[in-house]
Parts: sequence; C-alpha cells; structure tokens
Amino acid sequence: MELHSSDAITIDAFCAAFVSALVANGITSIRPRSGSARRGFQAVLNKLDKIIAETNDKDTLYDLLKIRTSLAPGLSGSYDNFEAHLRGLQTSMVSSPNPAFADLRFNVSPSYAQSALDRLDKRWSELAKSAAKEFEMLGKEMSASDERQYGLSST
Repeated sequence: MELHSSDAITIDAFCAAFVSALVANGITSIRPRSGSARRGFQAVLNKLDKIIAETNDKDTLYDLLKIRTSLAPGLSGSYDNFEAHLRGLQTSMVSSPNPAFADLRFNVSPSYAQSALDRLDKRWSELAKSAAKEFEMLGKEMSASDERQYGLSST
C-alpha cells in the first residue's frame, strides 16, 4: 500500500477512520485497558510501523510518523495516548457511558461507518481497515470468556 503526500491525514482523522473500520467490522465497543485492547493497540502500531517502512514519500512518511508517535505507548507501557485520542472523539463517534468500567462505545451505525470510509482517500481507508483488522485479530487472542468480560464486544 503506497501512500502519497497529496493524501495527508491527521491523527484525529486516522482515529475516526479506525473507529469507522472497527464498527464496519462489527466491533461496537472496547475496554481500552483490557489485555485484548492492549494487544490490539500494539497490532495497530505494528501495522503503522510496516507501512512506515514501506513509504518513500517524505511528506507521507512525516504524517505517518506523527500518527505513530501520537499513538505510541507511554513509558509505563500503557496505551494512554491511544485511549486519549479515541476518547477525543466522544462528542461525535465515541461515548463512555460508565466511566467506572472505562468502556468506549462507538456511536455510529455500520452504514455510517462504511460511508465515512468510502469518502476517504482509498489508501487511507485501506490503512484504517487494515489496522482495524489487525486490532481485532490480535486483540481476540484470548479466551472467549475473558473477551466477553473485558475486551471487544460486537452487536
């Protein structure tokens, strides 16, 4: 997947596209501090690392590095930055109905999510879809009961 500089994307736009791709894949909420979500966040970062390694365009590389750096885990290894960017979508796409559990619910319909992805430049849309797929695959490498209690949920 080759991205070009004319197709710039911000961290907020990437996170919105990522949430849209999750919803399009049937994931309607996550618990960011769960083991499954942490593995999923790392999978997204690994995907970004791979795309960065394959990118030759300097401007695109700069945009990707800004996104990757913004989502990187903190010194403690937590994904607070990633969670903060997702929570930053609370007025539009995300809600946290019960702060005690720290769930993030995605408040968009699958059709709206797909429409949002369709409006993006195809390469950025494919990156968001690929990142969401990696998130789901790596995040689900746990027992089914643990997943129901702490991780990913779908409709």
